[in-house]
Amino acid sequence: MPKRFIRKPKPKKKKPTPKGVGGFFLRGLITVLPVILTFVVFGLLFQMVDRYVTGPINSTIYWSIEGNGLGWKLLDRFGIDPLQAEYLDPELLPLELQTLARRPEGFAGPEFLDRLSVYRNRNLGFFRNLDDLAIRRERLRQDVTAHIHPLIGVFLSLLLVLWLGWLVGGFVGRRIVGKLDDAMQLIPVVKSVYPYSKQLVEFFFAEKQIEFDTVVAIPYPSPGIWSIAFVTSSSLKTLREETGKELVSAFVPSSPMPMTGYTVFIEPDRVIPLPISIDEALRVTMTGGVLIPPNEKVDDLFDELTQAKVEKVADKPIPKEESSKEGSG
Repeated sequence: MPKRFIRKPKPKKKKPTPKGVGGFFLRGLITVLPVILTFVVFGLLFQMVDRYVTGPINSTIYWSIEGNGLGWKLLDRFGIDPLQAEYLDPELLPLELQTLARRPEGFAGPEFLDRLSVYRNRNLGFFRNLDDLAIRRERLRQDVTAHIHPLIGVFLSLLLVLWLGWLVGGFVGRRIVGKLDDAMQLIPVVKSVYPYSKQLVEFFFAEKQIEFDTVVAIPYPSPGIWSIAFVTSSSLKTLREETGKELVSAFVPSSPMPMTGYTVFIEPDRVIPLPISIDEALRVTMTGGVLIPPNEKVDDLFDELTQAKVEKVADKPIPKEESSKEGSG
């Protein structure tokens, strides 16, 4: 083979290892960033649950106590009287009562107290608007939360989730969930997000998960192209009888959603077992091959690819025209 057809691989330039203060800073950053990102993810998850689940539940609980007569009876047991002077908000009073409050007697004046009592009695129905009663919401809420802790929202959220799980386990609940899924997939913008969100949640939390046996590599979708797959079971009886071969069933997950993929039946001798766990294989699939297990990572990937290219060129036959020119030379 003429030398001009062989390209020598260029030596791979290794990045210099940072030294000194910069090296210490970089190594420290690599060490601390995963911890920070983990806490950030859980913090965002907590904020989301507090804002959209426990927050609305707590607001409903406090409103049901502060906004009606039955709730006020419960507050009375806690020693809280919303009509006391400490909860009065002068800015919410009618102009007439505000004028009386500016007198030397102030809020303790007999005439002011009588007029205030008459005004509030007109608004003391079963449902009670705190603004109409000139009650300072923030001050009242502060005392209410001191007796009814906001963690009650977390407790009721857990009960709500358990109740929904029980409901969905029945026939009626499954029908309701099915109708809800159909409705969500008909909404123009929501239908492009909801199915994938549901697949992602089911992948991590579903009770009935696909039980995989072994991680393998199979020639799929064509010979020479290898895909990660999971051996799930033996082949179908009809396939074994028609082909006369013992086949195995393999599931080929797709990226980045490994819950979707293809089921193929393949001969065992065409399967290459991989020494990686199920979780490692799923990480490879979900990241598109970015997260490779350490024991399977190719360190000198550039050199491997260059050497393979050189070998391919070396094995390529020389065209007749070029070989005749070299012979004449």
